[in-house]
Amino acid sequence: MKKIVTLSFILYSAVILTAQESPFEELDFAIWPEYDHPGVLILLDGTLRQEALPITLEFRIPNEAGAVGATFSEGDEEILFEVDVVERADGKWAVLDIPKGSKILRTGFYYDPFTDSVERNIEYIIMLNQPLEHFHIQVQEPLSAESFRIDDPTAQKTGDPSHAFTNYTILVNGLAAGTQKRISYSYRNPSRQLSMEVLQQMMAAEPSSSGTSPQSSVIEHDKSFKHTMPTWQPLLILAVVSLIVGVVYAKQNKRYCPKCKTQISGSSQYCSSCGANLS
Repeated sequence: MKKIVTLSFILYSAVILTAQESPFEELDFAIWPEYDHPGVLILLDGTLRQEALPITLEFRIPNEAGAVGATFSEGDEEILFEVDVVERADGKWAVLDIPKGSKILRTGFYYDPFTDSVERNIEYIIMLNQPLEHFHIQVQEPLSAESFRIDDPTAQKTGDPSHAFTNYTILVNGLAAGTQKRISYSYRNPSRQLSMEVLQQMMAAEPSSSGTSPQSSVIEHDKSFKHTMPTWQPLLILAVVSLIVGVVYAKQNKRYCPKCKTQISGSSQYCSSCGANLS
């Protein structure tokens, strides 16, 4: 009887450990405030464990978040889609089903938490329905920021202000399903410029006397980003940003007839289906 109980306990423990294994081999979070949009861009990039698929992945998003765009690979094919968003008692959640065979998941969204025109005090919560093993979080300091501060003593400063962006990287060794990781940071932005606007000004300026051009500064930024978050690539970053912008734009610019619910294209004043006045 004792042997049976011991064996049952071992099998039960094995089931629990298997159930708690992260579905990601690698996962990186990027938090880019005021990058190319007057808000915060959140990007997730992960390599999936095939033995964990299929799964339903749910992650918490801020109440201010709009559309969530995503893509995952199935073999050599990239599938682009808009993620379902549901509202629950504890906030908004993005919900996506990841089928077996998917290799890489990339997803992201914009949200605007700013309540003051100059002072930025931001708290972002990472929370998923799946457990995570070690993963990176990178917070990018906006190029127009003053007095930037991140409230995490483990954050490692990477990059160099003379090479465009400065980043703060946090390594998290684990996060259980349903638990929260809070990221708090603050800064001032008196000019209210976006990083891309500052970067464009740098690109338009003459190379400095030291011989470091704005173009080389961007390259140095990409090298730093690749070093601190290995699964990201510079072209991937641009592709994901374009993806998010495209999905958000499409979502925000959908128009429907209030009478027959037919989708309206362009700036038509009348519904092509029922003739209702749309003005």
